[in-house]
Amino acid sequence: MTQPFNTFYTFDLCDPTRYHHKTIDADYFDWLLSLLAGTGLTLLFRANVAGRCYYRSQLMSSFDRASINHENPDAQLWQRIPDMMDTCDPLAEAVRAARRHNVPIWIWWNWNEWQNVRRDWLDLNDRVWYDNPRKYWCSRDGSRFYCGAPDWGDGEVRNRMLGLAQETLDYGVDGLYLSMRSHSWWPCFPSPGWDTHLEPFGFNDSVVNTYKQRHGVDIRYEDYDEEEWLRIKGEQFSTMIALTGAKVHAAGKPFILGTEPDRHSLMCGFGKAPTHTDVIAPHLKLYKDWERWTAEGSIDGLCAEASCPPELKIEGADISLFQKTLPEKFPLYTWLDTARWINRGGGPFSLLNWDPHTPEDVIKQIEFGRTAGAAGVFIHTLYHFTACDTHGKEIGGYGVLPRLEYFDAIRKWHQRVRGVT
Repeated sequence: MTQPFNTFYTFDLCDPTRYHHKTIDADYFDWLLSLLAGTGLTLLFRANVAGRCYYRSQLMSSFDRASINHENPDAQLWQRIPDMMDTCDPLAEAVRAARRHNVPIWIWWNWNEWQNVRRDWLDLNDRVWYDNPRKYWCSRDGSRFYCGAPDWGDGEVRNRMLGLAQETLDYGVDGLYLSMRSHSWWPCFPSPGWDTHLEPFGFNDSVVNTYKQRHGVDIRYEDYDEEEWLRIKGEQFSTMIALTGAKVHAAGKPFILGTEPDRHSLMCGFGKAPTHTDVIAPHLKLYKDWERWTAEGSIDGLCAEASCPPELKIEGADISLFQKTLPEKFPLYTWLDTARWINRGGGPFSLLNWDPHTPEDVIKQIEFGRTAGAAGVFIHTLYHFTACDTHGKEIGGYGVLPRLEYFDAIRKWHQRVRGVT
């Protein structure tokens, strides 16, 4: 029997919380999930953004008032996020409403995204590891840390991440998606000179000790084989994926991993300025052994991810590299962006700075994934213009929200292809 074509609706509470004309509460989730009902979309609830979470966690701080610069009047729109956290547990309400309206709901984690500081606006730091930076990848001399990339080989790091996964699985979600996209665009604070004299990251004790045990070489002081160093870091990451997969599967749920279809890049989504990718990406590498992840049964699907594009484009992320190297029937997914970023001076993460595809082009994007042989698509940024009600107010290039014609188009598409995919 042919498997259904899955369409995931990515959902990050930062945006609808700020622009919805009412406080986000239980009624909001009933409103949103009623709109998703019958569309064939699966709600992908983002658990965290840059080290802060959108549910009542015991292991991570929520997006709270301490995250917001109180001296900038324009930044006070973000106060609506802690208002939401005070009013309800968003994940609990989302799951409840999803069950009521018969909409599948997955949890979405970003585990290499633990810091994003926007001067005069936001200070999104994970407070646990901010005070213990050796939990992040460090430079060769141990003097600098990439406050976004965790030490996958550290036992406490693994336990915390598995605990986070378990916390959200306990809400009764239908699956877990782990993304390697990131808003951690610089190693630490974007201070003057942050991008000068950068060296590779990932010389933590867990890596150094493993290399020394195998080859008798201390890579902090002696010449070493770069490929072997990348593979050791990759093994640690693969172990983390295996442990996470076991945790998810023990709960009887599927686990999909999203990563850039590139052998060595750790992160995807370095921001819009080319300098971020050009300067940082060469210093954040490991060996990604997706053949191992699939052969060991750690993951149930693999998504090719991509950064947000500066221009509107139909094509999603390219899955062909995965197709060439993985079993023919292994489920592959592609990441689609339904909007482009354009700087209108709206401030960090502002919806004023975005323009959308037409509903017709969003359907073309979904068809692109299907034609490419994907098992489904992750539709990103569609929630920008469909998940909040601005009460007649226009928002940037989106106009008055919500734009419900997109849901209508996707519902009709699913009805047309049902029984064919």
